This record gives sequence, structure tokens and C-alpha cells, in this order.
Amino acid sequence: MLLHFGSSILDITINPVTFIQGAIPQIIEKTKDDFFNNIIHVLRGAAELCYNKIKDIKCITCPHKPEGSMFVMVKLNLSYLVDISDDVDFCIKLAKEDSVIICPGSVLEMKNWLRITFAIEPASLEVGLERLKSFCERHGKN
Repeated sequence: MLLHFGSSILDITINPVTFIQGAIPQIIEKTKDDFFNNIIHVLRGAAELCYNKIKDIKCITCPHKPEGSMFVMVKLNLSYLVDISDDVDFCIKLAKEDSVIICPGSVLEMKNWLRITFAIEPASLEVGLERLKSFCERHGKN
């Protein structure tokens, strides 16, 4: 992915560096099953929390409960909002007003969708989702 900022270009890749790629098989082989089971349990609980909290936010729809991931894609319904032009505008204002960072779907070629990551501490996730709800209510049509 290339991002252009003024006269400079920032090259971002999501691939791990080669020495990490080479170490992954040994890391997985030597990690105990309890670790993986705990991670799955924590992520399953966070996915459930995220999915249930999103149901209470009028301008956001979650078409599928997340399974096997650390994020959820939700549809942003602009007809419920005032002074929000698109997903990027939504995310910028949310970050400025409530210090909540959500990835706009436009960067993934999914205009007016949002990517919400739930791979964080459950308490922080709950606070973030409450701030998201409050933001949507403040910008909602009466």
C-alpha cells in the first residue's frame, strides 16, 4: 500500500519481515495449546461484546457476527447522521472528538463501511464502543 503525503510517499506493508516469517513455524510448534486456547477465548468474548454493543448504535449495522478474526466490518448509514459526509469524515471526527480510532472502509475499497478492531483489552473495548455510541448520538438526526 502506498500513501502519499504532500511531496513524500510512505510505503506500508502488512507482511512480516523475512526473519520473522522464518521463525513462525518454530514459534507455533513450541507454544503451548493453553496459550492459543486462551487467545481464542479472549477474542471470542471481545467479538461477542463488540457485536452486542454495535446493535445499540442506530447508524451502524453489523451484517455478520465476527468469527475467526480480530475485527468486524460494519456498514455506516449516513441517513441517520448530520454533518458527516462519508466514512473518512466519520473516522476523522470520531478521532478528534472522542479519541477513538476506527479504520474507514474506503482505505479497503469499501466506501461507507468501518473496520472496528476488537483485539484490545475488554475494558478499553467497552469504553471505545461507548464513546462510539455517544459520538453517533451527538451527530444523529433528531
